[in-house]
Amino acid sequence: MKLYKLTFYDLELSYDDYKEGFVIGIFSSFSKAEQTAKYCLRNVEGFKDYPCDYQIEIKDIIGTADTNLKEIYIIEGWNINENLDETDIIESDCFTDKKSAECELENMKQKYSRCEWALNKYAIDECEWTDGFVRV
Repeated sequence: MKLYKLTFYDLELSYDDYKEGFVIGIFSSFSKAEQTAKYCLRNVEGFKDYPCDYQIEIKDIIGTADTNLKEIYIIEGWNINENLDETDIIESDCFTDKKSAECELENMKQKYSRCEWALNKYAIDECEWTDGFVRV
């Protein structure tokens, strides 16, 4: 079983090697991720108002995965540049249980030098950005 991570990028706020990204969600199929992307581009504030692009990334699952899987955990590490943007982002595969993800977080902290770390929980097939975004 694979999962599909949908991320939107604000093209006007991206520069050089930096992309201003929004993780929209983790989906059980490519089709669901793509349908969500198209919906956001047509209907959700910010995504429909500014030049945005999206990417759907295939994510592997670590742990017992079945068709009843409701949530997963992903570890992210990053640095902060002089513009206070998140750079050098690294990301784990999807973990089906929190304890395994916490163990991997400690391993990744030892292996990679990043100033910030997060263990994120995602509900599968749920959109994280239903309200969209506004620029200030």
